[in-house]
Amino acid sequence: MNKKTLLLLTSLALSAVVFVGCSNKTENVDSPSKQEQTSTSTTASTNKTTYPITFDAFDSEGNVYKQTFNEAPKKVITNNQTSTELLLTLGLKDSIIGTGDLDTPMLENLKADYESIPAIANKGDVAKEVVVGSGADLVIGRSASFKDDRYGSIPSLNEVGINTYVQLASKMNAHISLDTIIQDVRNVGTMFDVQDKANKLADLLQNSFDNIKSKVPTTSERKKVMLIVNYNGESFTAYGANASLQKEMLNVLNSDNVIEKGGSISLENIISSNPDHIVYVTANKNASVDVDAVDR
Repeated sequence: MNKKTLLLLTSLALSAVVFVGCSNKTENVDSPSKQEQTSTSTTASTNKTTYPITFDAFDSEGNVYKQTFNEAPKKVITNNQTSTELLLTLGLKDSIIGTGDLDTPMLENLKADYESIPAIANKGDVAKEVVVGSGADLVIGRSASFKDDRYGSIPSLNEVGINTYVQLASKMNAHISLDTIIQDVRNVGTMFDVQDKANKLADLLQNSFDNIKSKVPTTSERKKVMLIVNYNGESFTAYGANASLQKEMLNVLNSDNVIEKGGSISLENIISSNPDHIVYVTANKNASVDVDAVDR
């Protein structure tokens, strides 16, 4: 095991890499700009949104629902940390009326704004009743949280007049390109009519992502990598190659996941898998075990 490189990454660092770019694509479908933003009207010279606009929202089973916005959302609930960070970065703090628990410490430059936002649920808690009773006009975040035992399914939220925006990079069971989150930034900018800020951020992220890709050697042998999280004293949880976003992150780095399907994995199985590199991802909810995990 001592010949391996153990990389300690926080979930924030992992999400930052993800946040550097993402455009959600699947086989035999239109590009994200056509598929996910199905009807928008903007004036290129002024970058102002003309409403109504329509986006596609999808649940974890792949069902697609049209979401039409007649104006910029004013009362927003975020169901994950990255959507909170995006809205705060775009100067939309006053539009957020609630959020969930954090995965990792909030970015320092956003911390003060975040602390002014009510937390409506701990990680994994049912938040649907709170959402429905909040007066929200939008719930934004990852697809896995749009369920009735979490923040509410897309149809159930739509029935009470709440729109949804599902992050493109959170699509399940589909090939995901690391340009998707950049498309998310542009879409959110259009939705809230803050396109100048959003396009500036998207361009910055695209340049950073392109710079990272330019430094990855493409001629060398592809590396075998294992992504693990949440040590419980006897085993770890591994991300499998079926985790689309993590798979594409590794692909950009000229690497492959040594585990085909995610799940529990013992230290012995980690060793027998013989990865070139191990990435351990930390998170707030696992803070009590993360130090011991790295020592292992």
